Amino acid sequence: MLKLHFKDHRLPPLWVVEKLYSIGSAPDNQLVIKDEDIDPVHAKVIREDNKFFLKDNNSHSGCFVNGQRITQKEIIPGDILRFGSVEIIVLDPRSLPDKGHNQAPWRLVSDSSWLAGKQFQVPPDKSLVMGRGNQCDIVIPGTHLSRRHAEICVEGNHLRIRDLGSANGTFLNDVQISNATANNGDRLRLDVYSFRIIAPDTDSNKTRLRKPIDELAKPIERKQPSSQPKRWKTRPTSPGNRIEPTYNNSRRGTWLALAAAVLAAIAIVAILLW
Repeated sequence: MLKLHFKDHRLPPLWVVEKLYSIGSAPDNQLVIKDEDIDPVHAKVIREDNKFFLKDNNSHSGCFVNGQRITQKEIIPGDILRFGSVEIIVLDPRSLPDKGHNQAPWRLVSDSSWLAGKQFQVPPDKSLVMGRGNQCDIVIPGTHLSRRHAEICVEGNHLRIRDLGSANGTFLNDVQISNATANNGDRLRLDVYSFRIIAPDTDSNKTRLRKPIDELAKPIERKQPSSQPKRWKTRPTSPGNRIEPTYNNSRRGTWLALAAAVLAAIAIVAILLW
């Protein structure tokens, strides 16, 4: 059993209990959406073995799950469905929080610049605007940010992040976005200011966080040059390590002098005999 919640609150939440649940602009659908970009029978939700699948009915504007166009895909609580310009959040009624229970909010934890360690809470029932303007909900007085830079709100088990036409861009996991959903452990960056996204401490959100960029890209420690003479370790056949023969210069000079004397004696004898 699933519960469909319209993001714009045009209709109250709807329960999906049938094995075949049709969605479209025609009045005989279980869910009727009277928008110009919705086909008469736009899509169907099919239940098989306690699983729910969204199937596109060859619609003109398409069906999307978490921003990705699909032909047929399993849907689970927390998914964001889009038909034309209409967005619907998939909820699991068994995991809906008790309104009387104070659930921990989503948080943005800064890990860069002078904001490092500072936390910003995202309430479940309100959108927050981030920017350098004093009218923003989260004010960051940095020249790199636009006056109204980005908008953040909670949607099901995700955060919805929307860029507000900023000059330097909004990035999710180092990919520039205009409108996207974020999960626990993702990294949000507004130009030079980055934040880790921390979900409430619930069973559905207990996922391993990505390591900070500082841990993934540690600088390589370079060894300082030594003042000691280098000792090369090479093979014995290397020219730099080959032992060349040495000669005794004094012995060599004696032999040369003796040879010269013999030649001179032979020349004198030859002259006398002549």
